[in-house]
Amino acid sequence: MAVRPGRRRIAAVGRAVFSILLAMAASTLGSGRPAFADFAEGVEAYDAGDLGTAYAEWLPLGEAGNLQAQVALAGILETGGSGLARDLSAAARWYRQAAERGDAVAQMNLGQMYAQGWGLARDRVQALAWFSLAAEQGRQWAAERRDALQSDLTAAQREAAATLSRRLRAGY
Repeated sequence: MAVRPGRRRIAAVGRAVFSILLAMAASTLGSGRPAFADFAEGVEAYDAGDLGTAYAEWLPLGEAGNLQAQVALAGILETGGSGLARDLSAAARWYRQAAERGDAVAQMNLGQMYAQGWGLARDRVQALAWFSLAAEQGRQWAAERRDALQSDLTAAQREAAATLSRRLRAGY
């Protein structure tokens, strides 16, 4: 009996979901509680305006390599508030950790930080490289920023950004 294309897609999605759940479980071995519970508790605290608790919930996850937590940590450090100091340099470091592993949101936010010089030296070549990577993953806002930035750069700068994008993409 032949397998229909729709069933192959469902099987592929099932394998992907299982892989994600397995990775989440493996990342919490020895912690006594699942990573998604910690992240969810951080979201609840964030939604309640308690950034300190959200940060405390997400920090161990981010340090363990959880992309979602790294982006969340960067976001609250980028904006600060409710007793948590704004720290653009730390936000850029968290975004970089997730961006280097392929997270599109982190890539476009890191690109914006480079474009504006927020928390790190302004570098439009770096900005273009990160915007390009996020745009390749379907992020329209990043594509718009990439296109606008390209028109302001020299051909040599655009080529340097393309080379950097290729190198970064090969790393994840």
